[in-house]
Amino acid sequence: APLRPRTYGNLLYLALAFPLGLAYFVFLAVGLSLSVGLSFLLVGVPLFVAVLLVALLLVTVERYLVAWLLGVEVGTPDWPFLDREGAVARGRALVLDPAVWTGVVFLATKLAFGTASFVLLLTLLLPAGVLVATPLFYRTPGARVGLFLGDGISRELSLYVPWEQLLVGVSFVVRLTSWEVDTLPEALAMSTLGVIGLVLALNVLNVVAWLGGQWARLLLGP
Repeated sequence: APLRPRTYGNLLYLALAFPLGLAYFVFLAVGLSLSVGLSFLLVGVPLFVAVLLVALLLVTVERYLVAWLLGVEVGTPDWPFLDREGAVARGRALVLDPAVWTGVVFLATKLAFGTASFVLLLTLLLPAGVLVATPLFYRTPGARVGLFLGDGISRELSLYVPWEQLLVGVSFVVRLTSWEVDTLPEALAMSTLGVIGLVLALNVLNVVAWLGGQWARLLLGP
């Protein structure tokens, strides 16, 4: 995964998903609520149509992003309103077209996908990156790298087997204590652990990006 250029396109798509999803959600929430609230006035209807047209423009942008960053080709739906004559006929075809509303659903759900992507990027990539860079800063004054457990953790593990009139077994105590990196070999070992975590994280994020591409193909395609 780290050697594939597509991985970094996937990461960029996941990084952009949250700000774009937030912008889409705010636009749809404000635009649709205003147009519905003003529907009793003449301005409400053209505002509603304008919101749908802007949504189609955003859907087109998303289709290009999916193609460029994820390598997923999404076909363009045959929007019937483009073939109608007259503003009323075009507006009616726009409002009644299912492909328009599946695009609106995609824009509305982008925020949930973007939030999940943002959380995964932080929880998977950031710790792995810090571990990889351990040899660079483990001697920095004020920096501490390792496993810190406070007073430690103690657990008693026991195994007993009945044998005739006796109960035979073994019991021992496992204690985990804090461990701090203070030598170069330990720092390199921590960095190796970070490399393994980074490879695993990139594969997980590639799967998430693939799911995002399939969701886009399902809702934005013909």
